[in-house]
Amino acid sequence: MVDDGAGDGAAQRREQAAVRVGRWWRTLSGTADEAVGGTEAVIVRHYPELVRLAYLVLPQAGERHERVLAAHAIVQDALPRRTADGRALDVDAVRARVVRQALRQCGRGRPARRMRMLPQVWGLKFFTAAADPDSLATERTIAALAPSARAAYAAVRIGGLPAAEVREVLVAAGLADPDSALAQAAAAPAPQGCPDGAAAGNWAFSSAGSPSAAEIPAESAEGLAGGPLDPCTVRVRPSDLIRRRRIRYGLAVTAAMAVVAAGSLAVLDAGRTGTPAPQRAERAAATTAPDTALPGQIPVGAWKTTTRLDFAVWSTRGPRAGDAELARRAVAAWTAPDPGVRTQAGPRTQAGPPAGLPQLLFAGDVAGSAVVLLADATRLARYTEAPAGARTLDIAASDDSDARSSSAVVLARAAGGVHLLLAPWVTEAKVRDLRRPGDAPKPLAVGADGVTGPAALGGPADCGSVAVLELRSDRAADRNPYLLADLGDLSAAHLTYMPPPEFPHTGRPSEAASSERALTAWSRTACLLDGLRSQGLRLVNNWEFAHFALPEAPGEATWSCLHAFDRSGGGSTTVAFTPPGAAPPQTRTLAKAADSPLCSRSGNDVVAYTWWQAPTGAWYFAAAGSRDVLRITVGAPVATTTDTRQLVLPAPASVPVGSRVAVTASTKQGTTVPAPQ
Repeated sequence: MVDDGAGDGAAQRREQAAVRVGRWWRTLSGTADEAVGGTEAVIVRHYPELVRLAYLVLPQAGERHERVLAAHAIVQDALPRRTADGRALDVDAVRARVVRQALRQCGRGRPARRMRMLPQVWGLKFFTAAADPDSLATERTIAALAPSARAAYAAVRIGGLPAAEVREVLVAAGLADPDSALAQAAAAPAPQGCPDGAAAGNWAFSSAGSPSAAEIPAESAEGLAGGPLDPCTVRVRPSDLIRRRRIRYGLAVTAAMAVVAAGSLAVLDAGRTGTPAPQRAERAAATTAPDTALPGQIPVGAWKTTTRLDFAVWSTRGPRAGDAELARRAVAAWTAPDPGVRTQAGPRTQAGPPAGLPQLLFAGDVAGSAVVLLADATRLARYTEAPAGARTLDIAASDDSDARSSSAVVLARAAGGVHLLLAPWVTEAKVRDLRRPGDAPKPLAVGADGVTGPAALGGPADCGSVAVLELRSDRAADRNPYLLADLGDLSAAHLTYMPPPEFPHTGRPSEAASSERALTAWSRTACLLDGLRSQGLRLVNNWEFAHFALPEAPGEATWSCLHAFDRSGGGSTTVAFTPPGAAPPQTRTLAKAADSPLCSRSGNDVVAYTWWQAPTGAWYFAAAGSRDVLRITVGAPVATTTDTRQLVLPAPASVPVGSRVAVTASTKQGTTVPAPQ
């Protein structure tokens, strides 16, 4: 018979133990604090917006799968164990915690693989929705920003929050200079494919609670929900199937080996010595990157449906675009290259894996090698398999491109010339010799897939000729021809021209190839392009800032300033002088400046000087200033001043010809500009 009293006591003890365990568990997890429960409600209510905020702030390098999981982990980790004042955190405080943790991850260069306990995913990979051209443009804009500016951009330009409110969040997140982050976000291009904050209103991240469907503008919901910027709507794919199967099989084999060690050793020995090397090599090639996802493909004519023309809307082309194994090998070479792939990154280009799944721009056989051209939001990658078995991967920056600077990519360099892939919007391609502006350009053969025949671009060491591309498009440069130079990089550099102020100019880069004076100016300075090779340049502008006659010589002298723009916002400057009547032109460099804004919109005041010998043998000292120069002052030992933009005087007998002299210019704005040395 059971003792009822004893039974009641046992039940009571079990109940008390359960209460203690529950209290301990709630204390450990923080749920004993009502404030924590209130904070949890805030996080759940704003979860999609908070995850998107973390996702956009996180480093853009690495796999998109890692960034998706890291964004969810950051938001889930924003729930505190307890609050300092016993009150639930509002949504602004939660945002600050999310931004703070995301910025910490930016210091690592890529999202952490494991963050706390959750979320963890085995055997699956998560990807956001496939990106359209507008979304790729937005991702490119975000990737180019600093981490703090990404936070401001995500909250203001995409989330629609007021700048003042975001500033408080950034301050709470620990940013020392939130105003700079907001300024960078404001200066960046508006989001493509999703609403700009000013247009969308302040519905996203609203502290008053999630809006109803009627409160959300239709274009806002379409642009954000389920799109490539929404880490809460993901596509699922399997990962590492072969590797995980091998692990399982390996465990089984290990167990079998423990039972029959001798037999297993015999089998291993037979496998090691009995399989011919060629068969093993073929087997390894056949299983190259079997779990690598195929790159995305851009539909034919995608560039016709958008106002932006750059690499994001290049149509996928090439006779081997459907070769899945070749595409997988190319993606694997970029995402996780093995020692057999020689990888080379261009100037100022990160060599890391693509930001998300890359897009396939081209796949085919060029000059005897298999070539695959891939692109992510900010870079191009050219994968090449040579007949002898050598595999190479060349990576180059592609951000800040436009319809002209994204018009040509080098697929292969061969003995007969350069094979290029032209943008789908290019309707006519020719080759022009810059040194002979009066000669007509020669047609360049272009295949149906946009691949050119071998083009002998550049020129000999003596600079007797400098061949460049002359392209025309119905969508770019007002249908006027424009010039591209092969400077040894993956993509060709756009050549532009700016005439002196007294000459009419449209202000458009198309004039680089369409005006007679532009071609004449480039014929004088074409040899300077050789000094700009392999610098990852997007554009080279030739600014003719002064021209005037010199004594005892027919014609005019010209003063030019070549500014070479790279894709990171930097650039170098070359100041050159072409004497009058020189045939061929004997242009010489007066000064060079690396990483300088000189001769750009940020530094459009310039003055330069030179010593020049007339045909009679007499020497002169000459100086010239740009449009806004009012006075030129020459220091000792020449010691003179002129209230004009130009100065010419006979060389003083007491001053050695070629001496360096301190020359400055005073401008209309009241600034003083020194001549570069």
